[in-house]
Amino acid sequence: MCGIYGSIGKDFKEIEPIFSKELSHRGPDGKGFFCDENSCVALGHTRLSIIDLSDNANQPMMGDDGNFVLVFNGEIYNYQEIKKNLINLGYKFFTESDSEVVLNSYIEFGEKCVELFRGMFAFCIYDKRKKHLFLARDRFGIKPLIYSFLNEQFVFSSELKPILKSAFVPKKLSSQAINDYFRYGAVKQPKTILEDVFQLMPGHLMRVDLNRKYEIKKYYDYVFEAKKNPKIDNYDEAVKKLRSELEIATQYHMIADVKVGAFLSGGVDSTAVVALMKKISGNKIETYSVGFKAKTKVKDETDLASKTAKLLACNHHNIKIDDHYVDLIFNDFVSHLDQPSVDGINTYIVSKETGKNLKVALSGLGGDEIFAGYPHFRNIAKFSPQKRRLVSDFAEKLNSIKANQFTSKYRFTEVREELALDMQRTFHANLEKILNLPADKNSIVYYENLSSIQKISKAEIDNYMLDTLLRDNDVLSMANSMEVRPVLLDHKLVEFVFNLDDSFKIRDGKLKAVFVDSVKNLIPKEVWQRKKSGFEMPFTDWMNGILNSRFLRVLESLKANYFLKADFLKKLHSRVKKKKAVRSDWLVFIFLAWLELYEVEI
Repeated sequence: MCGIYGSIGKDFKEIEPIFSKELSHRGPDGKGFFCDENSCVALGHTRLSIIDLSDNANQPMMGDDGNFVLVFNGEIYNYQEIKKNLINLGYKFFTESDSEVVLNSYIEFGEKCVELFRGMFAFCIYDKRKKHLFLARDRFGIKPLIYSFLNEQFVFSSELKPILKSAFVPKKLSSQAINDYFRYGAVKQPKTILEDVFQLMPGHLMRVDLNRKYEIKKYYDYVFEAKKNPKIDNYDEAVKKLRSELEIATQYHMIADVKVGAFLSGGVDSTAVVALMKKISGNKIETYSVGFKAKTKVKDETDLASKTAKLLACNHHNIKIDDHYVDLIFNDFVSHLDQPSVDGINTYIVSKETGKNLKVALSGLGGDEIFAGYPHFRNIAKFSPQKRRLVSDFAEKLNSIKANQFTSKYRFTEVREELALDMQRTFHANLEKILNLPADKNSIVYYENLSSIQKISKAEIDNYMLDTLLRDNDVLSMANSMEVRPVLLDHKLVEFVFNLDDSFKIRDGKLKAVFVDSVKNLIPKEVWQRKKSGFEMPFTDWMNGILNSRFLRVLESLKANYFLKADFLKKLHSRVKKKKAVRSDWLVFIFLAWLELYEVEI
């Protein structure tokens, strides 16, 4: 796991000081830089050593003949199998790293090498023979790859932060991205918060020639690949097969030359991951949970996590935080956000504390998205297609008169051929009342030939999971030099699960039924029987307490007046001054705190 960056263009030599410094947290174990003066190509790398800890595996890594140069971020879990095949083809290896396997795979198989890799990755290879850069991002976007073609040059990076700190591109905020943020709490990819700076989408590759002409191509579609799996009609068979796939995925994700731990909440996903790790390794697993020293308005799951850890014989650590802790880390948290996000502080905290002892942790991220774990999945499943439309239409009409708990729960019961779920997580629906910017409309995405549950699952994976969960997971764990591996997003596992019948995922009203039944002999009954409850942070306590003065200060800034409507800002300021901030106000607070930290054009 590392930080990568590079450029083609007139300022190629100037990229190293800023980018290596701003990405040093992603790779504190070493750094390297390559430049080709004839072609004006530069590649840089900051290294977090996980596999092959020796200096031999440092990057940029060059092929035998000097015609190929690699910078790689991620882990290829099946690298040893690919390596054996390459050795049989005559390749010699000089390291024990997965990076060298990536490089030689490209030399042998070209762009199709990405189809071999089981893991998470973002990488760039300078192919001197073809006179271009080849870039690729993993199938679900676990690892980021940001790029821009401004100022007569091409530049790419693992994070937006070095671009914000450099003069490589104009730091003009994107009004579309700001609309995204205030509607969804995150910027929707491929956009970033900056105009003309983008993210390469998951499952895509990119070629950029020395004249900066480029082509982007999609190489992976999990829906298409899932359909290749044979249909399983028997539930017990599906449970058995799923258990096998989970064990395989977990075994792969535990490959490392350093100790591997796990994040453990009170939920079934993380508990299952830890239980599988324990079963496969036979060792005590280092586990970490976040809780609170004082009583808060949100649920503290550390007691359940502790009980679970004891039953699984883990070496468990509860991270108990208080207001003073939040005050101390807040500026660093916002700085490492890279771009505004309403979520992620929990990831920052658990990674910060876990990173004092470990470099690698497994997580259960993705379980609700692929196994149908959110309550709205149940709402879809409990009605017939005819009733779904009636309930949805009634709730929609009622919502237009007055929103309430019923309308919130059932508006999207009917999954029409649109991204209904995308609207379900809306923070502010009427942006014209909030922002001094032109308001964009909700995007419509059509999902054909999918079941109702598959449509919602795909919407979750392609939007909330990608734009919020995975993005925050990467940037805020790597802020603390921590590699977090989402086991449940192993692509072979996702393909298998996506193709399972809807009735296997929601069975007799039970969410994630096939998943729970595949692991319940490994995990405490109290965990798999408990009602679904998401982990939350006490944002309102903080905004009305320890962070109140900060919030008031940013509300009184020129930028707040520039972006926010006067009436909205006046009401918000009054609410915060009276210490009556509500959950959705955190969205505004983070945006303004981020603006205060970074110099951007408005």
